[in-house]
Amino acid sequence: MITSDKSFEQVDSLENLQKIARNAGDPNAYLDTLETATSIANTQTLVRWHRIGHDATHDKPDTDKLIDKLIGLLIDFACTRKERDEAIAEVQKTGSMQATSALHEKARRLFTTSKTTGEVGELMLYFFAEHLLKYPQILCKFPLKTNPNVHAHGADGVHASVDPATGHLRLHWGEAKLYQDLGAAIEDCFISLSEMILEPANAKKTKRRDVELLRDFIDINDSALELAIGEYLDPDNVLSKKVRYCGLAVIGFDLADYNTLTDEVAKKKVKDVSDRVEKWANKIKSSVEKHELVGITMDVFCIPFLSVQEFRNAFLKRLG
Repeated sequence: MITSDKSFEQVDSLENLQKIARNAGDPNAYLDTLETATSIANTQTLVRWHRIGHDATHDKPDTDKLIDKLIGLLIDFACTRKERDEAIAEVQKTGSMQATSALHEKARRLFTTSKTTGEVGELMLYFFAEHLLKYPQILCKFPLKTNPNVHAHGADGVHASVDPATGHLRLHWGEAKLYQDLGAAIEDCFISLSEMILEPANAKKTKRRDVELLRDFIDINDSALELAIGEYLDPDNVLSKKVRYCGLAVIGFDLADYNTLTDEVAKKKVKDVSDRVEKWANKIKSSVEKHELVGITMDVFCIPFLSVQEFRNAFLKRLG
C-alpha cells in the first residue's frame, strides 16, 4: 500500500536522538531515593521521590557536592552545543584552556544574582532530564538572554525524546519550582505546564513561542537530527500532527520535620516514609486533575529540602 505519511523515514532519522544526551556522571550519585517511582493513578504522570544525597559521616544533605556538580554543568546547560564544540576544538588546536575558561565565565554571567532566583531549579531540571532520563536538551533560553537579571519567559527548558509507542517526536516542556510550601510549588508548577501544553484561553504562557524559538535556535549541532526534528516543527508538514507534547518538572519544598524523615530513612521505617510519599502524591494527583493534565505524559521529580532558600543562597555564593 502506498502512503504519503513519512513517519517510517523519520523514525530512522530520530534514532540517534538519545545518543546526543550528554553523559557527565550519574545523578543518583548526588541523590537519595526515598521511594520507588509512583505512577499517579488514572494519569500519565510518573513521580520520582528523592532528596539531596546524604553523606555517610553526619547523615546530612551533601549540598556542596550537588552544587559543585551543577556549577560544573554551567557550560553544557547555558551555552550552545556549537559554542561548546568550538571551544573544545580551540583547546585541541592551541593546547590552551583559555577558550573553555571564557565560555564558563560567559555561562556564569548569564545567571541572575537575585536571591529569589529559580534558575538553580532550572539547572537541576536539566541535570535530571539529560543525565538521568536521557532526554537531551534541544532548547535553552540562556544564550538568548540580553539581560542576566531578567528571567527567560515560557518553559524552563525543552528536552526531546522518541515516543516508545510510535517512534515519533516527544517534546518535554520543563518547569522547576523550588518553594517553601509544597502545595504552592505543585500548584504553580502544574498551572504553568497546563498553560504551556494545553494553551487554554488567556494563558500567560504558551508553547507557540517556544516552538518558534525551537525552529530558529534548535540546539543539537547535528544536521541530520536538526533536519528530522525540523520536519516535525514545520506546520506545513504532516509530521507536525505527530508531535507529542509532554511535561517535565522539578518540585522542591521545605520539609519542616526533615530531621524526622532522616531518622525514618536511617532506621528503615519504610511505612512512615511511604505514608509521607502517599500524602505528597495525593497533592500532585489533585493538581494534575484540576489542571486537566491527566492525559499528558509527565515526568516529575519531587524533592524535600531542609531549606530551599539556604540551598539557593549556597548556589549563588558558589556562582560568585
